[in-house]
Amino acid sequence: MNTEENAKSLIDEHLRALNWNLADFTQITKEYPIPGGERADYAVLVHGLPVAIIEAKKQGMDLNAALAQAKNYTKKLSEMGKEVYLIFASDGRTFYRQNLKANTKPEKISRLMTYAEIKDFLNPETDILLAGLRNYQKTAVSQVVSAFQLGIDRTYIEMATGTGKTITAAGIIGKLYKVGLVRRVLFLVDRDSLAEQTVRSFNKVLGDTFKINRLTGTKEDKYNDISVSTIQFLYVNDKYRAYPNNFFDLVILDECHRSYFGDWHTVIEHFRTGKAKVLGLTATPSDKETQSTDDYFGEPVFRYSYYQGVKDGILAFTERYKFLTNVDLSGIHDMGFDFEPEDLGRRVDVPRRNELIAEKYFEVIGYEQTHTIPKTLVFAASIAHANHLRDALITNYNELNKLPKDSSEAEDFIVVIHNQVRNASELIRKFQEIDSEIRIAVSVDMLSTGIDAPDIEVLVMARPTKSKILYVQMKGRATRKCNEQEHGKIKESFKLIDFVDLAGIEEVVTDETLETDEIIESTEETEVSSDDEKIHSDKEDDQDNEPKETEKIEMVIADVPVWIVKSEVITSSAFEHIRKQIEPQLKAIKEKTVLKERFVQAVLSWEALNPGIPVDEKYLETFGFDISTLRDIYGEVTATYKDFIDVALGKTRFKTVEEKNRDAVIAHLNEKKHLNDEQVEFVMMLYDFKKRNPALTFTQFSNSQLLQQKGGIARIKGLFGSLDKFVQLYDEIKAVSFLDV
Repeated sequence: MNTEENAKSLIDEHLRALNWNLADFTQITKEYPIPGGERADYAVLVHGLPVAIIEAKKQGMDLNAALAQAKNYTKKLSEMGKEVYLIFASDGRTFYRQNLKANTKPEKISRLMTYAEIKDFLNPETDILLAGLRNYQKTAVSQVVSAFQLGIDRTYIEMATGTGKTITAAGIIGKLYKVGLVRRVLFLVDRDSLAEQTVRSFNKVLGDTFKINRLTGTKEDKYNDISVSTIQFLYVNDKYRAYPNNFFDLVILDECHRSYFGDWHTVIEHFRTGKAKVLGLTATPSDKETQSTDDYFGEPVFRYSYYQGVKDGILAFTERYKFLTNVDLSGIHDMGFDFEPEDLGRRVDVPRRNELIAEKYFEVIGYEQTHTIPKTLVFAASIAHANHLRDALITNYNELNKLPKDSSEAEDFIVVIHNQVRNASELIRKFQEIDSEIRIAVSVDMLSTGIDAPDIEVLVMARPTKSKILYVQMKGRATRKCNEQEHGKIKESFKLIDFVDLAGIEEVVTDETLETDEIIESTEETEVSSDDEKIHSDKEDDQDNEPKETEKIEMVIADVPVWIVKSEVITSSAFEHIRKQIEPQLKAIKEKTVLKERFVQAVLSWEALNPGIPVDEKYLETFGFDISTLRDIYGEVTATYKDFIDVALGKTRFKTVEEKNRDAVIAHLNEKKHLNDEQVEFVMMLYDFKKRNPALTFTQFSNSQLLQQKGGIARIKGLFGSLDKFVQLYDEIKAVSFLDV
């Protein structure tokens, strides 16, 4: 019988199978009284106080509604000083759980938890390491360990930059070892500097108990308890295959929103097939910017946002200043989820804009009153933009200090840091020092991740971005607080000076709308233009009265080149002129579309009348669809009857011309150039970049994040002998067509 009482009977059986003693009312009790006269179906007790609630519903009822009911009970209990954060809902066969401290949605679980698991879940301080964690970090540890205990094989946690993802990961590893779920751990990063940093951090907190080293690809690796590696190390030349797929029990992906879902996914899946559990760490899920983090992991089991960190006194508060300029970003090369850096740099690198940024910066920090410069990080769009911003800052500094315009006094403490600066690593090291002699660092993405400089007090956003991931990383450079004991100084807040209106991204990241009173200072758009633009405008004004030749606008519509006379107003006669030019092509397109629809209907009719029997070619010919007609309709000159029938049935599709050309290029590289797979990958990387952005220069390609992840220019030279040979090869294959094969 499908009743709530029947559901409770099933839940009782399930609990007994998990070794619950339902007669021990110090552990669990039914019909627990709630203020207001209501009763919870089950309450789990520790030391006589409720710590978890289980609500039962008959099958077919909404278990999310049951969780909402349990959540309402916890609010009423909280008013009496009884804090309950763990709630369950079940119909006896399906189980849902929600940890109200984890800031995540309800999760479907394979079973309820044992009494011991609940006690440990609520109080995971089983060793010195966990005892030193903050409360929210302990909650994260409990959530992950419990998820893996309940049979989930991959999940992730989302924690704002500066809230201790690495120490939390150490806590998770320690706890998983303690409960016997892991014996070897692989911690993956995508930058060498982060690998070294992780080894140091883990050794500080786990080094006395576990052996922690970089993965080396030698027999020594088998003696590590925790191995740290870049994903590139394992991916290149398939080095991951040297390790049995069951070599690791747990794989942790640092910054899991980044790149692990592309080609590198094969590394992760290799160990997953050996039953390794996968844990992701991130400051923000990538959503649509790469393959969605949630698509791979599911919903996060724990979330701790920047605003929660500020509220709890963990992270520094943001003082916002907004100054807007009228720089036009339309038409900039789009790299998918952000602007192409060099093209963006050319658009925003306007002298008057750079001067304005420098002026407002010194205004905001109150330099004329204090004559001190707080540690500042400026985000520029390109190397040239960074250099020009630095010049503007030095010039403004000289003016404020009444120094000669060309004085070099500020050159040692206002610096540019990017990957083409020879001593970039040394500059980064110096900048990270507390009270470093470097007061202002102007960066081109190089300092957006992987640095820890808690005493940064000012961020200058001079680089527009559409990427919420990049924005979170940039902002995260200043969100850490400083205290007297650890850093020798106190920092409770930081200034964010926004010249590119990033409030919209902030709202997407946090799901919170910024109120206008959160912005300390704001201005309307300030007009800025380069001298070139002014000169160009003057010339146009001078020519206004000169007679002009009739100007034509050319375009392509439905694959037909058409033109109209350029005019301020497009009249109905102009539309008529366009229609006459493309009418024959539109008529042909319509006829082919109708014929395709008839062919599909003919094939589907045969399938309905003759299930399981191949479509008879004679049957199709009676409808007028011989092989020549079909090839003409679809434009596929080598396709067979079977190909057309499979397309009509939706089993496949014909490749586009671009896809065919790409296949032909790969075949050319394999069969005629005899390249290996990695060489082909690099050539096709450039090929694909140029197809998406024909105006992309080789310099821009060489600075792309994807190429850097694969080893950059150094790897190209190693594979092809020289850059010239690589470029010559690309020049040869860019004209290859599938018609040549």
